[in-house]
Amino acid sequence: MSGVLRTPDLPRAVADYTGVLGFECRQHIPGVLAVVVHGPLQLQLWACGARPGRWEKPDPRASAWAPTRHSVVVRHIHALHASLRQAILRPVRTGVSGGQPLHAHRLPAEAPALQPWGAWAFAFADVDGQVIHCVDWAVRQPSPDADYANPRTGRTG
Repeated sequence: MSGVLRTPDLPRAVADYTGVLGFECRQHIPGVLAVVVHGPLQLQLWACGARPGRWEKPDPRASAWAPTRHSVVVRHIHALHASLRQAILRPVRTGVSGGQPLHAHRLPAEAPALQPWGAWAFAFADVDGQVIHCVDWAVRQPSPDADYANPRTGRTG
């Protein structure tokens, strides 16, 4: 499934989604939009000045940007969470002392939780402070499926 997010700095957002969160960039129109994918989760990132559906001209009436919360329905949420967690916990080289994960705080370590309303859910944050709330309406915990593996690592969990 996909979600649409506005971003104040499209190149920085694309770098964060691909370099930190382990997404694959499937399409990028500089200054306008990018489509990033991680397993079953697809997000469209729009530059603040661009309007979805009318990318050839910025919208001068666009209000100031502020981070928001986005809810996206996905399948195979447990495999998605594990793959995102693995990408975020990848060590970042920091000089001679080796590496340490710098972004662990952006995705809770807890696996998706079964909510009172009957869906599995978890949330993570991007570099702009946007919160992406992933929801899976499957009744049982889904088993890892190779079709929804992280395109970068090939792992499902």
